[in-house]
Amino acid sequence: MAARMHRYFATFVALTASLAPSAMAENQIWTNYELKKEATAGLPVELTLNGEVRFEPDGEVEQFVLRPGVAYAINKRLKVSGGYRYGQTLQEGPDLIEHRLWQQANYALTEIGDARIAGRTRLEQRFREGESGTGWRIRQQLSLEHPLAKSGIRFALSNEIIIGLVETDWGNPDGLQENRARASLRWTAGGVGWEAGYLNQFRNGGADDQTNDHIFLGVSKSF
Repeated sequence: MAARMHRYFATFVALTASLAPSAMAENQIWTNYELKKEATAGLPVELTLNGEVRFEPDGEVEQFVLRPGVAYAINKRLKVSGGYRYGQTLQEGPDLIEHRLWQQANYALTEIGDARIAGRTRLEQRFREGESGTGWRIRQQLSLEHPLAKSGIRFALSNEIIIGLVETDWGNPDGLQENRARASLRWTAGGVGWEAGYLNQFRNGGADDQTNDHIFLGVSKSF
């Protein structure tokens, strides 16, 4: 299985690199870490602690995030959750510190063969330290996951649209803010979930639209 995993991963890396060869030098590395206390039949409540660290190409940390949350499984196909997010962006001068409240619904949509299609809708309220005004926005994600033969590896695709609902002076514009498209491989080894892939980030800035290409790495553990 290990040899097969390496072949799949090498092929996947070559494919994602070919998607944006001119932008690879601008890549960041986005890493995600998650601890999860899963729901049980007697107590359909799930606790999560999610962290992110984003690195510049030279290895310096650009941003880190901490996001605790609690979820309630309404049934096997629908889960609602909410929580708090702390984010700090490192920069010259004072760092940008942002607090968020978030509420979301995760739902299974359909299955096509072995492929599973799901959705996630998240509402956020953003608060920037030292600034006034609450930045409301909504994030809509659709995802597809498909196992690769009998390898134990799953191929995942997702696309997320981020739309601002209220404009603020400090930089939460209304309308389309971002689009994030991701392709990754997921597998479990040693009781730990792993993910590696490519993330394309489009940021809507009017005349200053920006497209960024990132390497995405994730690790998760459930209890």
